[in-house]
Amino acid sequence: YPDWWKLEPMADAESWATTVNAINENDPFVRGIVVLGLDAPEWELSNSFDIAARFSLVKGFAVGRTIFGDAARSWLKGEMSDGVAVKHMAARFKRLSEIWDNARAEARVNELQGI
Repeated sequence: YPDWWKLEPMADAESWATTVNAINENDPFVRGIVVLGLDAPEWELSNSFDIAARFSLVKGFAVGRTIFGDAARSWLKGEMSDGVAVKHMAARFKRLSEIWDNARAEARVNELQGI
């Protein structure tokens, strides 16, 4: 029984609902779920965040390669300086954080409105 479940980004509410229900029924000590990135493109994570944010057990994301993958590949090829790589990674993390925060805020508004 892990404290935290790290799960792949799922693309539909039914998959998230089934997963959350299974965890809630079988793991009374779980603290939450974080969505993995698996080097997925931003648009794909955004779609999954929009759905995952509707489930209170999903607390956030852990998407290392999605944040640093492109920058690391370019940096290792000598195509990107240290400073540019850092700026690239910081900007990507900021965008993903904003996407998650917006998805969670929208989910809360919809929940309050009974949508």
